[in-house]
Amino acid sequence: MKNFRAILIVLSIVTITYTIWSYVSYYRPETFLFHVSGGLFVGGMIVFAIGMFSEMGASGLFDGIMYGFKRNRRAKLKEIDPDYEEDEETTPEERAVRKQAARRWIVVGIASILVSYALSFV
Repeated sequence: MKNFRAILIVLSIVTITYTIWSYVSYYRPETFLFHVSGGLFVGGMIVFAIGMFSEMGASGLFDGIMYGFKRNRRAKLKEIDPDYEEDEETTPEERAVRKQAARRWIVVGIASILVSYALSFV
């Protein structure tokens, strides 16, 4: 539930900020609902992007990229402290929990985009 609250906070801040900005700076008179629709779309895209990057991180896509950095860090720390032990890797259970949290971000982002699309017809 805590993760879902964070999603809604990010979505509402981006939506409100974009709606106010577009309502004030738009030169054509459009309805307020039009600007809310745009805000929901931008917020949904940002939440969706956060979810996709979280999903890629949880599935291990960035592990290969980070391997070289971790190896260099481990070598430097071994020079300083020969008794240094590397942190343990993430377990499959932890990865599953992280993937589930990332999927919530993706679902909320897609739902926000769909609501924005529906509002654009009103």
